[in-house]
Amino acid sequence: MVKIGTRVVFFFFLAALAACAPISQDIRRQADASAPFLEIQKNPDKYRGEMVIWGGVIIETTNLKESTAIKVMQTALDIQQRPTDLDSSQGRFIIRVDRFLDPDIFKKGRQVTVGGEIAGRETQPIGEIQYTYPVVQAKELKLWEQPVPYPPYYYDPWYWGPPYPWRPWGPWGRPYW
Repeated sequence: MVKIGTRVVFFFFLAALAACAPISQDIRRQADASAPFLEIQKNPDKYRGEMVIWGGVIIETTNLKESTAIKVMQTALDIQQRPTDLDSSQGRFIIRVDRFLDPDIFKKGRQVTVGGEIAGRETQPIGEIQYTYPVVQAKELKLWEQPVPYPPYYYDPWYWGPPYPWRPWGPWGRPYW
């Protein structure tokens, strides 16, 4: 009886975890067999049409006539496919989306996850070098919420002792009465 209950709880946990994933199960199934980022980056044309799930931090968003190009610094993804370890990257890639995306929303520093097909490569300058970007044609795109910074904790350097209702004495150490 306990084993069945444990299995049911585990099944519901897995179902809830899968429901939280931003990329659909169909794309995740197809992307499981894809090569690692570094291998695809070396020769993107070899992997044309392969489904991938990549994520990272937006570097730049450019609107073209009929699409939007998002340059992304690749990072590792966690179990929910959210970019993690933002201080480490294996390279950069470009996301192509067949619609207008507002560059003020998809701005530099935001985290993004994409599920899509490798569509080839594009060479563009970064400073004085020519960099080859793998291009991903987006099927699904998830822009993650920005974390809300908590206000700093206020510390009054002149306050000492417990709060007022529990303090029978005044601020100078003498009783109020």
